[in-house]
Amino acid sequence: MRYLSFFIICLIFTLEAHSQDKIYLTSGTKINVKVTEIGTVNIKYKDVSNLDGPNYVVSKQDIVLIEYQNGVIDIMNDNPRTTAPILVENGIKTTDVTVKKKPTIEKTKQELNIYYLNNSMISINALALANGDLTFMYDHNFMNNHLSATVLGGYNFNSRMGGLNLAIADSKSAAKKKFDLGAGLNVMPRNNRRVQYFAGLLIKYMAYSYKDVIDTTNNQKIFKDANAYQIGVMISNGWVFKISPSFNFKLFGAIGAPINSTALDPKYSGLPKVYLGYCFGYRF
Repeated sequence: MRYLSFFIICLIFTLEAHSQDKIYLTSGTKINVKVTEIGTVNIKYKDVSNLDGPNYVVSKQDIVLIEYQNGVIDIMNDNPRTTAPILVENGIKTTDVTVKKKPTIEKTKQELNIYYLNNSMISINALALANGDLTFMYDHNFMNNHLSATVLGGYNFNSRMGGLNLAIADSKSAAKKKFDLGAGLNVMPRNNRRVQYFAGLLIKYMAYSYKDVIDTTNNQKIFKDANAYQIGVMISNGWVFKISPSFNFKLFGAIGAPINSTALDPKYSGLPKVYLGYCFGYRF
């Protein structure tokens, strides 16, 4: 249960760390804030790192959009000018205006693709629950959303649930899977669609425990606790469905072969490695 607690705590802290509003400026800058007032012309906000500090004011004309902490998107305008926010403290306004070239139509469209503004996603593999696994995945996009790195961690809470666990149980006495870890790298040919295809490589480590026979004196078997592991390398591909800028789900499949294992039944060790996922995720 300590693995389950660890994953739940990580998820809670991740969500809390990103429970803030985000303002996207025409300069391409994203600032994490707490919006305090929305006027007809200006937006007032506080810096999330100093909520007791001064208020800041920025014109709506200088904002592409605001993403609130509940996931709601508020698009200000699609043809804004560029200026720096104004600091308001003790009733005195100061401004540092920087004149920049007006963005082209192509640049404006790219900035307004709100489904690609957040590069990270944490999700739970709902399909793994059918195999008795509680698995969390973390994905991070980079290289202008053409590459994605993936890490996963899963804890098995029911060793008799699903066909895979039954096969493991038959390989050794009292054998069961404990947890698995994985990492992968994916390539995404297109980076502007609501449904995004990807293909890549996934490496997965699986840990097991079983009872090993150490003595058969007087026709009685004496057991001791033992551990086993298996490493598999798989080719993966799938799709990310961008339901909203903050809520996505991912559907994928991976197949490959084990490259190393210890103390597992040869029949099980020689089987192809298959991993499937249907993940609901929060993007931030």
